[in-house]
Amino acid sequence: MSTTSSQRAQQIVETLTNLSSLSDLPRTGWLLRGVCAPESVAAHSYGVALCTMLLVDALREEGLAIDGEKALRMALVHDAPEAAMGDIPSPVKTPALKRAIAEVERQLATTLLTPKALHSWLHLSQTESVETQLVKAADTIQMLVQALVYEQQHRGCLDEFWVNLQHRQSHPLHVVNEVMTCLCSMRTSDPSNNRR
Repeated sequence: MSTTSSQRAQQIVETLTNLSSLSDLPRTGWLLRGVCAPESVAAHSYGVALCTMLLVDALREEGLAIDGEKALRMALVHDAPEAAMGDIPSPVKTPALKRAIAEVERQLATTLLTPKALHSWLHLSQTESVETQLVKAADTIQMLVQALVYEQQHRGCLDEFWVNLQHRQSHPLHVVNEVMTCLCSMRTSDPSNNRR
């Protein structure tokens, strides 16, 4: 069933309106660690999309065929359900809570997004393509870049974000490992960060 141009316009406006609260929603993980005025979920999503674009470019330079549009679409909507349920930080998510949250997020995504945007969100949460691996890595990289920036600005002690980084340095995409190694090196060599 096709939509009329007025229905399509309404879907676009409703989706933008539904997701507008992401601009005002602070990332809870930073607040819990004492970072004042942290990035919003929308700013984080922009950072993930930017990181995704840069990783896609790097992978293409290496000769890997990757669907950049698919990856960017997933990056842009990856946290869309948080517009309705807020940002729940990972440390409080038990396996049972993760399953329950995933179901609520799926229901919310269905009401918040257009059908094509929903397809991108579902692809990220239900498949393991090279594009989903890339977006999930970009999500982690953006968080670590933000932690590095906050540490450089002396806005908090964020050591716990770096503790398990060794597990993240065995990613199947080589460029992701290179970026993680670079981030660790920058953090270690930064004289303004005296927490090591």
